[in-house]
Amino acid sequence: MTRPVRNRLLVAAFMVAAFFAAPRLPNAALWGATALTVPFVALALWVTSPFHKARTLLRKKQFDGAATELAAFETSLTQAGWKRALAALAVGLYTSNALAASRNTLGAVRLEQGKLDDASTHFKAALEHDARYAVPWGNLAVLAAMRGDAVAAEEARAKAAALGFKPKILAAVIKDKLAAAPR
Repeated sequence: MTRPVRNRLLVAAFMVAAFFAAPRLPNAALWGATALTVPFVALALWVTSPFHKARTLLRKKQFDGAATELAAFETSLTQAGWKRALAALAVGLYTSNALAASRNTLGAVRLEQGKLDDASTHFKAALEHDARYAVPWGNLAVLAAMRGDAVAAEEARAKAAALGFKPKILAAVIKDKLAAAPR
């Protein structure tokens, strides 16, 4: 079972358990659980807000702002272990390592800027933090295709797929990038 499938199943199991358990709990227990859960989730979202802001800036093609937010995010994670643990709840389905997610996102920023060597460095750093993180493998596949290396692109795409990253669009992106790559 791949990590994303497992994580989706865990979330679904928690929701089903909460749905069936809530009516059976006394009101005091239900309110107590809510009083603990809501601030915990809010704190996790607050800790990861620079990461999510960076992803928004990346989508808007505001690369310098995205890189600045990611640097602030990584600094906050390295200064407080509790933040790193809490951030694991809010960075995504493919990894629970917030530093790996941050490095991968910074690699995507550099890839969009056309800084391929820098992007590669960040994707590999993400894999050093979490070797089973599928998304950097997909990004490395795109990067290899941009360089015109069809073999490396397919190897990285296959690793991403084996780890649970199976977007249909990745194959099309690789094909387009290979066609546009310098020969």
